[in-house]
Amino acid sequence: MKFLILFIILVSVLLIFKINKKKQDKFSNNKVNKESVIDLEIDPKTKEYKPKD
Repeated sequence: MKFLILFIILVSVLLIFKINKKKQDKFSNNKVNKESVIDLEIDPKTKEYKPKD
């Protein structure tokens, strides 16, 4: 009986670590591609953002 309880606790801890790792991987894979980033500057006349030339 003790072994069964220990086994269940061990499996639950491993599942928690696995779920946390998936969340971290999900956030690390959401990095912005540097080539798709557009530099913006403020137009002094209209005070709006426009792409840099």
